[in-house]
Amino acid sequence: MAKDPQRYRGRSEPSTSGEPVGDPPKHLNTHCKDVWHDLVGSLDWLQREDRIAVEVASIAIGQVREFMKLGEPIPASLLAASNTSLGKLGATPTDRQKVALPPNEPEDDPFARFDA
Repeated sequence: MAKDPQRYRGRSEPSTSGEPVGDPPKHLNTHCKDVWHDLVGSLDWLQREDRIAVEVASIAIGQVREFMKLGEPIPASLLAASNTSLGKLGATPTDRQKVALPPNEPEDDPFARFDA
């Protein structure tokens, strides 16, 4: 149980557009654009308002992939930045639990009338 359950009681979530993230910015290199597509394809809760966070994660992870491709050691700071940016997007097992998704809309069941 939380120490102070009333702590966040008065807070409300900012409204969001509900629009998809969209395509990566043109200035990203190929590695970063690949990461962008991976993230957007895997994290279906991301919205247009998340574009900057997705860009930061794409750059960090894209750079990690470039170091790996070259067989170079990956700087610890770059790994930390990648991990942090993934966490901010809810893309780690621990952080995924914190993602607040809207409730699923009930589907129209054409056979619901027979359930009674």
